Amino acid sequence: MAETTANDSRLFTPYNMGKFNLSHRVVLAPMTRCRALNGIPGPALATYYQQRSTPGGFLISEGTAVSPTAPGYFRNSI
Repeated sequence: MAETTANDSRLFTPYNMGKFNLSHRVVLAPMTRCRALNGIPGPALATYYQQRSTPGGFLISEGTAVSPTAPGYFRNSI
C-alpha cells in the first residue's frame, strides 16, 4: 500500500462550495460545548471559535437551545 502524505492529499487544496471559496477542505463540525451561559452566547464562545478559525476555512457553530428543556439533559438552573 502506498504511503499518502499531506502533499498528496486534496484535503489542503481549495474548494468552491456554492458562493463560498474555501482555502482548504478541513471543516469544523458542530459540537455542543455549552459555552453559551444561560443560553446566551458571549465572549467565551466567540473566543472558542476564533481560536479554531482559519482564513478561507469553514466551521459550523453549535446550536442553541430554544427553551430550557431543549438541551435534552438535566440542568440545576431549570
